[in-house]
Amino acid sequence: MNSTTKRIIILGTAHGSNVPGKCSPDKKFREYQFSREVIGILKPRLEAAGYTVFVDMPEDVVPTPQVNELAKRCRFVNGICAKHGTQNCVYVSIHVNAAGSGGKWLDARGFAVYVARSCSATSKNLAKTFCELAVSRNLHGNRSIPGEHYWQANFYVLRETACPAVLTENLFQDNRDDVDFLTSPTGKEAIVKLHFDAINQVFGK
Repeated sequence: MNSTTKRIIILGTAHGSNVPGKCSPDKKFREYQFSREVIGILKPRLEAAGYTVFVDMPEDVVPTPQVNELAKRCRFVNGICAKHGTQNCVYVSIHVNAAGSGGKWLDARGFAVYVARSCSATSKNLAKTFCELAVSRNLHGNRSIPGEHYWQANFYVLRETACPAVLTENLFQDNRDDVDFLTSPTGKEAIVKLHFDAINQVFGK
């Protein structure tokens, strides 16, 4: 990649309409829908800034069981990497967190970003940038932040994709205040802008 070429951004949607749970306790907020709405705004904004952008699974219904969904996402990402060069690609999977699974409103709130337990320096740098921007914009919520400014996990789509990858958890779908924010025009724009600015700060040179 020469110095004038911006990276290829692969955006990952969250789950699907046919995956149970993944919603607010009152069922009014759905993670799959929010993720795709954010990506629908973010993708053309990145393209206008000169990036080539792909979306791993834009359709609402995803393969089941989940292992088939995750494997399909990784095949998609890795196919782009094989065609364009792993060093030119980055994967950003966009989700909304949940503190529980019992359908109750809970107290945890705020932004988090994950990388694989064994990942590249580029993944760590992007994740740290996401976290620092979220903190500066008062999106970090009420939980303690790791000293590295990112979380590490064994998520399939982080572990099995060939290129640098992060997974963002954009506030909590089982926190009333977070859901009120995410469903507002201001909140949605804040999440879109966070992703655009983090990506552009790291790869826009």
